[in-house]
Amino acid sequence: MILEPGDDAGGDVMKVQFRDCEIDSDLAQIHQGGETRPLTPQTLRVLDHLIRNRHRVVGKDELISKVWGDRIISDASLSTAIKETRHAVGDDGRTQHTIKTHHGHGFRFVAEVHSDTQASFGTRIGRPSVTGDRRPSIAVLPFRMLGGDPGDSFIADGLTEQTIFNLSRFRELFVFSRRTSVQMAEDGARPADLHRDPGVDYLLEGSVRRASPRLRVTVQVSATATGEILVTEQFERDDSVSGLIDIQDELAALTAGRVASRYGAVADHIGQARSSGSTRTWEMYHLLARFHDYYVGYEPEMHAALREDLPKALEQDPGASQGWSAYAMILIEEHRFHMNAREGVDALALAHDAARSAVRADPQDAFAQMVLALTRYYRGDLAGFRDAAERALSLNDGHADVLAEIGHCFAFIGDEARAIALLDRAMAISPVHPGWYHFVHCWRLARAHQMEAALVEITRFPMPGFFWFHAHLAWFHTELGDLVAASKEVASMRALYPSFEDNAHVELDLACYDDLRDRALLAWEKAGLEIMPADRAVTT
Repeated sequence: MILEPGDDAGGDVMKVQFRDCEIDSDLAQIHQGGETRPLTPQTLRVLDHLIRNRHRVVGKDELISKVWGDRIISDASLSTAIKETRHAVGDDGRTQHTIKTHHGHGFRFVAEVHSDTQASFGTRIGRPSVTGDRRPSIAVLPFRMLGGDPGDSFIADGLTEQTIFNLSRFRELFVFSRRTSVQMAEDGARPADLHRDPGVDYLLEGSVRRASPRLRVTVQVSATATGEILVTEQFERDDSVSGLIDIQDELAALTAGRVASRYGAVADHIGQARSSGSTRTWEMYHLLARFHDYYVGYEPEMHAALREDLPKALEQDPGASQGWSAYAMILIEEHRFHMNAREGVDALALAHDAARSAVRADPQDAFAQMVLALTRYYRGDLAGFRDAAERALSLNDGHADVLAEIGHCFAFIGDEARAIALLDRAMAISPVHPGWYHFVHCWRLARAHQMEAALVEITRFPMPGFFWFHAHLAWFHTELGDLVAASKEVASMRALYPSFEDNAHVELDLACYDDLRDRALLAWEKAGLEIMPADRAVTT
């Protein structure tokens, strides 16, 4: 039996069956003949890619790229990995009843798999075909900046992000996140490959040329399955932000109309009217491009620079909804992660004011509503949080960060089932995403004392330099008995958050996770932290 989301009392569990084996990708385990064995992250990744591409032979270079990324792997290491994978599923190099070697070409998964497995297993690892979602999907590849001043590259970056943002307003379209689209471009995959995995129906590609006093944007939209070019267009406007905004709005309407119209009527709001809350200055446009870079890596230096520069830009561009949203997020990070925290400054109050300004500038902006929901949650206004959160989700159910941020808040207030549903959808929409998307899954696994699986989950998308990533690693390594590894993570924790030992009880003051909090605190103490008793803990 293959469990669909919600069938299991423990949460979303995805299982793949073949022969007498059943792989539980969520717990990184294989069940065979009444025996349960753990799967290493490497073996799981090998099986993952081979099963999803079982309709064809997977070449050696492709398998190395998907499993090991940029690491240089010898043929001997690959052979060892295949041997270990075969052993894990009860196969061997002689019979090859599960994984067949095609000499000179690669490997193919040949065991018969349950007919529903592709949809179930694929959803967990990043397919966009989430339950009930039959919308056409489109990926906006990074725009290229042609000629001119290298310092103008932010225009192409901003145009990429804003095009994704504008297209995501159309509920008829499934729009991949910028993180995922950038990864597609870096991988250099062919359109036909992107159509198979992760399921891209359409690609939007473009270039920008700035030759004052004119701005020229060239775009092309093509169907990945056939290679057919649906849209080829060139826009020219005056060399100004308002000219670029005009191009963005027209481009979004044109693309949505040509793509979504093939699947039914396009929403009435497709038109040429400029979106409310649009950016008016090049400085704000530049800062928004930098903010989206920050939101990927959470670099403290970029955080500090944006916190200083955004208020100045907002004085010149007070109607920029996305500018206010970005500033509010920067302040939220100062509050909740103590990033560049300032003594005597109520960052949360400032964030709430900025979020309200963002919503006033554009009430239809889902990201602005999400930021308002976050500020209300951290202020203890749970009714207000739910109101803004539901509004954000109703405005855009295809924005991965909106889903993930709101999902975590639902986990914190005890609605873990809703949280996991939102986070799994976020991961399906954005196969390339930050590691914190996986935290709630880790907590569920830890509660079940599946610590090896929790460690696999937290390391799917590492976030070195992010405090809570190292905190989870220290906890999991300790419970697995690896105090050497745990002590290294504790050293990182101290370096990133020197006063954490004084504030640990306050940081983890979540009634729905009391059991996990006590275990984590005990683990950190075993690994070398000196946690302040609860009755003496204070916030910074």
